[in-house]
Amino acid sequence: MRIGTYYYPEQWPENQWERDFGNIAAMDLQLVHMGEFAWAKMEPRAGQFELDWLERCVELAAKRKLKVILCTPTAAPPIWLVEEHPDVLPQDEFGQPMRFGGRRHYSPVSGAMREATARIVTALANRFAKHPAVIGWQIDNEYSGNFDQSPAAHAAFQQWLRRCYETIERLNDAWGCQFWSTQYSKFEQVKLPPLRDPKYANPHQSLDASRFWSWAFADFNRLQANILKERGIGERFITTNFMAMHPDCNPADMAEDLTVMSWDAYPVTGKEKNPTTEYFRLGDPSLLGFMHDQMASYNGRWGQMELQPGHINWSGYPVLQYPGAVKLWLWTAFAHGAEFVTTYRYRQPRFGIELFHEGLVGPDGVTPSVGGREFAATIGEMKRLDLSKIPNDPSKIDPDTTVGLLFDFEQLWYFQTLPQAKRWDANQWLLTWYGALCKAGLRVKIIRPDSPWPDGLKMIVAPGLQMVDDPIIKRLDGFAHEGGMLVLTCRTGLMDRNGQLFEGKLAAPILPLIGGSIEAYDSLPDGKFGEVEMDGKKYPWGIWGDILYANEDAKVIARYADQFYAGAAAVTRCGRGKGQVIYCGVCAERPFVESLVERIAVAWKLKATVLPYRTQLIRSGPYEIFLNFNDHAVDVPAKRGATFLVGTRKLPPAGVAVYQG
Repeated sequence: MRIGTYYYPEQWPENQWERDFGNIAAMDLQLVHMGEFAWAKMEPRAGQFELDWLERCVELAAKRKLKVILCTPTAAPPIWLVEEHPDVLPQDEFGQPMRFGGRRHYSPVSGAMREATARIVTALANRFAKHPAVIGWQIDNEYSGNFDQSPAAHAAFQQWLRRCYETIERLNDAWGCQFWSTQYSKFEQVKLPPLRDPKYANPHQSLDASRFWSWAFADFNRLQANILKERGIGERFITTNFMAMHPDCNPADMAEDLTVMSWDAYPVTGKEKNPTTEYFRLGDPSLLGFMHDQMASYNGRWGQMELQPGHINWSGYPVLQYPGAVKLWLWTAFAHGAEFVTTYRYRQPRFGIELFHEGLVGPDGVTPSVGGREFAATIGEMKRLDLSKIPNDPSKIDPDTTVGLLFDFEQLWYFQTLPQAKRWDANQWLLTWYGALCKAGLRVKIIRPDSPWPDGLKMIVAPGLQMVDDPIIKRLDGFAHEGGMLVLTCRTGLMDRNGQLFEGKLAAPILPLIGGSIEAYDSLPDGKFGEVEMDGKKYPWGIWGDILYANEDAKVIARYADQFYAGAAAVTRCGRGKGQVIYCGVCAERPFVESLVERIAVAWKLKATVLPYRTQLIRSGPYEIFLNFNDHAVDVPAKRGATFLVGTRKLPPAGVAVYQG
């Protein structure tokens, strides 16, 4: 795994560049990331390109054997473009354009923006496509932005809908426009809504708006990727940096145009409410692990583009990270198979909105930060490993220790649009299951409904797959029939892909799989918790609970222990062909899910190793990597006689152990 840093030469005096590149190399970093916000310096006036300064920086990196990730600068359009073409700016629902002066002030469907983008990307590709120091390209930066309300955006949405539905009658059916007499007679009447929240308007329209907006960014990304490919970048990778669970872009929409998937991680933001531990200084291991594995699920290649090196400027809660946290995050990325990790940023800036955003060194460009020292320490530790022994085939799995977790990004859109229960958090439900699988010492493979699934999986978990169609139901049923353990949860199979309920019993498509029916569901008020009982132990729940009727051939695993429906089934298990299906109808707290996962793993004869809470154990080639996200020491589950290359058997808070044997 290569480790590197973002560097912004345009923000520093030119006479300091050589020193800075020398210091970057002296830290044993291998990558330098440049150019993403420098459009005004690259093209100070329309059609006037000034790239000599950037080439000098690439050569300064190459002279020190540093590899370069170059970026297209489209996240920050220059003032001349905005003045010449005001339609570049997105508009709000009142027709007011966004103002120049920050970043992301453009609409991906603006014709003028696309023309200017093609021009600058072509110039960069012509200059640097074959430069030997450049190993990859990042397109834009953190695609995001509110739904544009400009005439161009409405027209693009209408064209997208016409391609999807062909006739206005099909659109009316898909959106249920019979409700409240909201039928359209032509596509030109349809507008892109301002928000995902329908505000008591049409939720099906909001769902399609999310799909369109992701498509719009993907189409803008494709424009740039195609230019880079046409200019002969060869084996150099193309990526863009996604944000964790961010709704504006479904990474699957861009996967075919990218060779490496990457994402940005800022684990410590201080936003936790009323914390009782120091975990807020360490980050969420489930979120980090899930995002790493999600990025790996698209084409097998992924990287960590931005990794927090210290304080951030944007959360309003500038807590200090736990000592060792940055090192822990680097090792976590390595354990999950990252090709590279780069940090945002090398030097803490002296000016701008991010002047409180720490880097690897301070504003003087010389003094290492705490995060900078931890980067250097991690690089030193990784030299103790023989990286040639680590296999590079992400498709191979150990079926005795690997579980598939089914993830469909589009579900997140509709849960935001029509959550029904205010306490429902689809992201957290997903991460609860991911964390429970990790706590059982199992490796998680993220799978998607429309992608190939690894051969040999014995168990698949599908948390909250609310919108389904015939192909995915048949695929899940087939997995169970062929001998797999299928775990479904509440809020699965309630709707079709348009977000409409089925004409039948609640969750009709999955009822033949789960061996029972859903009589009703309950969701408790804020602060109220019920109890569910399993194996003689009671656990709290409050977010969502399906009240189940189990068929005679189904076994009840857990029951509700209170409320007026005490004794009703909450979790069931039934046979399906050669396999089994477990339906977890209750969105319970973490301890219950962990206990249920351990119970299933034992019954299904998976090689589970129950680990301490907030730890991960990952095998990478001949090495076992144990990660401690706790604020207290834990014992490493290593065999007697194991050889430790990093860390010790008694692992301190934020500690990492790498061992063999």
